[in-house]
Amino acid sequence: MRHYEMYSVKQQISAHYAGKEHLLFQLFLERKRAVQTEEKDLLGKQVAFITDPVAEEELNTYLANELGGFRTYEYKNAGHRLSIKQSKSDASLFVRSEKMNIYASGGTEAETVFFEVIRKLTPSFFAIDFQSGRYGWLNPIKQQKLV
Repeated sequence: MRHYEMYSVKQQISAHYAGKEHLLFQLFLERKRAVQTEEKDLLGKQVAFITDPVAEEELNTYLANELGGFRTYEYKNAGHRLSIKQSKSDASLFVRSEKMNIYASGGTEAETVFFEVIRKLTPSFFAIDFQSGRYGWLNPIKQQKLV
């Protein structure tokens, strides 16, 4: 099973860290691995500083509207679930104020649908799969070149 965490990174932070995504990944990874309370608190404050809270109600409504056309989509128990039987792809998305979580198994089609719908909403969602060490923007952010 794959697990992704997605954070809404503030626009100015995302612009500044375009091309330096490994630094964001390192911060989130250090916070996840932190053992001592003081270290957890400090890293938690840093993450809170660079991220915006997710508007849970608005996002849940948006997802339900966008995904309602899929026959195998359902919203229950505060989670969105999408199954694509042809590819044996299954994914569930849970929206929380701090982050969104996607749990997926089988093919990647169902999770890709979630990513595509969310990336239309805002350009600065940062997704992380800690297990595989993969991370990146749902919508690539272009670096500005100042001449």
